[in-house]
Amino acid sequence: MICILVNDTDFGTSVSPVESALETAGVAYRTWRIFLEGFPEDGSGCDGLVLSGGFSMSEYFDGGALSWGASFVKDFHGPVLGICLGMQILARLFQESLVASRELGVSKVRLDTSNELFRGMKSEVNAYQRHNYGLPYIPGGYYQIAWGESTFIQGIASLDGSRFGVQFHPEEIELGSEEELLRIFSNFSTIVNSR
Repeated sequence: MICILVNDTDFGTSVSPVESALETAGVAYRTWRIFLEGFPEDGSGCDGLVLSGGFSMSEYFDGGALSWGASFVKDFHGPVLGICLGMQILARLFQESLVASRELGVSKVRLDTSNELFRGMKSEVNAYQRHNYGLPYIPGGYYQIAWGESTFIQGIASLDGSRFGVQFHPEEIELGSEEELLRIFSNFSTIVNSR
């Protein structure tokens, strides 16, 4: 089962685009709206995690210190996919700083299609962006798997192949991400099921 940690308070009572994307991909999932429900008590019912986009890391970090939520993600045993804020959280878990990098709208993103997260996809896609921060450097233990022009680091993967982050929003088909990007969710499900 893939567990979604919804960080976007806009989806406190409605279905989030990430939930819709997993449903469209036929992937079984369970959702925690961490701003309302907190984090799962343990990860035993979760084979993989998706960290959604959102507006605040306050549930994960108390100043420079890791909260229980950040420790939960850092110690999670299965694959993790971070989207936008979720990717930034993965970087911050390993002490990487963020820089101002405001981007709103659709932009071209180049994908390393040899990475299993992008398997079977085109190497260049239109992706919806909605962020105020980006990564200035690739975190230790990761390598870059997607590139953009305005925000250069658009995707990262851990060297052990268990953690992935994308700065863009593959779930936002209605706002301009190519439908092709929904394949990220089925590819991530395949990664989770192969472990």
